[in-house]
Amino acid sequence: MSTDLTLPRPVSPPHVVRLELDTFSVVDRPALATWFGALFTELLEPLCPASVTELVSVARDYRPSDTTPWGPPGYARLLLSSGEFTLPSWEAALTELPSFLRVQLVQLDFQGLPLVDDGWCAEILLKDDPAFPHQIVVTAARSLFGGWISHAVQQDWLSMFRSGASLVRASGGWITLDRVGVRTAHEVAVGVGLDESLFMAAELARGPHWATLLGPRQVAALGGVQQVCSTAPCFSVTDLGGGRLLLQLTEHLDEVPAEAVDALAKFLQPVLH
Repeated sequence: MSTDLTLPRPVSPPHVVRLELDTFSVVDRPALATWFGALFTELLEPLCPASVTELVSVARDYRPSDTTPWGPPGYARLLLSSGEFTLPSWEAALTELPSFLRVQLVQLDFQGLPLVDDGWCAEILLKDDPAFPHQIVVTAARSLFGGWISHAVQQDWLSMFRSGASLVRASGGWITLDRVGVRTAHEVAVGVGLDESLFMAAELARGPHWATLLGPRQVAALGGVQQVCSTAPCFSVTDLGGGRLLLQLTEHLDEVPAEAVDALAKFLQPVLH
């Protein structure tokens, strides 16, 4: 009898680096598959404690027991939403690009079970829902980055964020140090539900973040590209074209003072819940 290794919910520890892009646009599927594959290579793979080949090999050769069904205690495991993670199955998933695709990197405890609450983990997620914007999400436990998230790593995340925003013609998105879960800190603070927030994602931003992507409608509501570029209280503002702007609040993701977040929230007030 095979063991079901599908996690019942996303693994999201209480303090993670979170990247999200939301879009209502029809996206070129082959181009999205290529970019999503790069997302794994550029952002998730560097966080693995061993090479992907080794993780796959250990999982393949491991003989599970009733007490350690997932893998060797204290090791790590890559999981694929469509089945066992192997390099061929990952390539097949990218070729098919289903409406729901998730790759997870999980830490195993002393019983060989995923450390959902107290361990480190990371995942990339693609979710297409006709009633809501398509979502692309990357989460990674803060502890995976060590004592400091380097400038090079931040640039890798920003680079993938910018290219993805342009590819999918995103209505909004962000990168942040997250402590609240699938809803943003702003949504929790003002009591906005996730469904309502997603439904309004083209018109209303989902909060102020370290990196905040404003879609065309949000930029227009704030006075237009030139107005936002000249007045946003941010470290930098990048014009991504198509009416989209990327606001980087501070130079370093690890250094985001509360007063800086408050100033950005005040600036974004016309496009916040």
